[in-house]
Amino acid sequence: MRQLPVRLFAGGAALTAAVAAGAIFMPLQPASASRVEATCANTADDAKTLQAAIDSSKEGDEVVFKGPCLINATISLPDMRTYRGDSKAGTVLKQADGANLPAVLASEGWLKNTDNSGETIRVEKLTIDGNRDNNTGTVGLLLRSWNTRVYDLDIYSTPSDGIRISNPSQNGTLLRNTMVNSIISDVYIEAAAEAGLRVIDPGNSVTDWTFQRSWIGFSGTHAIQSDNAAGWTFSDLHLYATPKNAIDAHRCFGTSIHNNYIEDFGAESTADQTYYGIRCDLQGEANTTITANRIHKFLPPPNALAELRKARQQGSAPPERKTAATGPLPENVNFVYLALDAVNYGKGHAAISGNTILGHGTKRETGLLLDKGDGDGEAMRVTSTGNLIDDIGVPRKIGKGVRVTRGY
Repeated sequence: MRQLPVRLFAGGAALTAAVAAGAIFMPLQPASASRVEATCANTADDAKTLQAAIDSSKEGDEVVFKGPCLINATISLPDMRTYRGDSKAGTVLKQADGANLPAVLASEGWLKNTDNSGETIRVEKLTIDGNRDNNTGTVGLLLRSWNTRVYDLDIYSTPSDGIRISNPSQNGTLLRNTMVNSIISDVYIEAAAEAGLRVIDPGNSVTDWTFQRSWIGFSGTHAIQSDNAAGWTFSDLHLYATPKNAIDAHRCFGTSIHNNYIEDFGAESTADQTYYGIRCDLQGEANTTITANRIHKFLPPPNALAELRKARQQGSAPPERKTAATGPLPENVNFVYLALDAVNYGKGHAAISGNTILGHGTKRETGLLLDKGDGDGEAMRVTSTGNLIDDIGVPRKIGKGVRVTRGY
């Protein structure tokens, strides 16, 4: 952990104590924080207005965005500040037609290609509209800072990922340190052209985050796609209308996947592909828990996304959610509801309990898959108990080198 700067106090009792004990070091108190406001006019100058307000702020300040904002340049977020909207309905950052930005909002370190993670930003209480029908390649919120907090956002219609947490910077510079101890909570990510939440980490920097109490619907690929799930908690999420995998988590190490409602997955159903409700490959030396998840394969009506977009445009409430069974599943497509399908090194350990899985009774559906992949010997030890797996052609499939017990 980073340490606060210190200074020597010299005066009165402090000086007496310093003489007696050598020196007393006290935390350096920050300067008084201020509130900086930026009011948009829904014009081409809005990005300049926002960035000028941010650039005028100092560490510890709260920067408040007001009004509908038309964004034609990526807004850079320096460290040690809070970025807040007046309200989700009142502060909408919409990407301008044809801007094709790398991101609507992005950590300053990602844009400046630093090799150290940024520090402590907070983003809350606003809406990001990526305007994917008129742009390409844009991430809604791109984070590259540790000890970060993201709360109460709506992010919809992004041309790429809704939220991306990235070890590589804009030009591919990798971090020399870690990017840990952060929370994303109470967000709604809708209709991202790629993943709802994407973690890109070719190293081992993006660990120990929490993603909780949120919704991801109508993503273009996965709901959650993570290169590095070590130390992560994914909990209390509702994931639906997902073309590929609902939770695709790699390098699970002390990972918790808990109390999530997976309404469906594998909606694209491309021939000769396998789709997963929850998928996790294990690292050695630490335990992973997968508990109390509800995994189904329902699908919304075919026109549900179009109706949702129409409601957004009209400013009305989303249409009523109506889920229905898919009927006959497509040929030559496999669906795995919960999988631990590899051990990357050492011996992987996991507890799987209290999950409920409901399928369609076909042999192309597997309820629980446990496989060590290329791991050596007895590479995976799992306790599995209290799971309901019903109407699944293959309730449980266990590969060689996997030891399964009921625990104690």
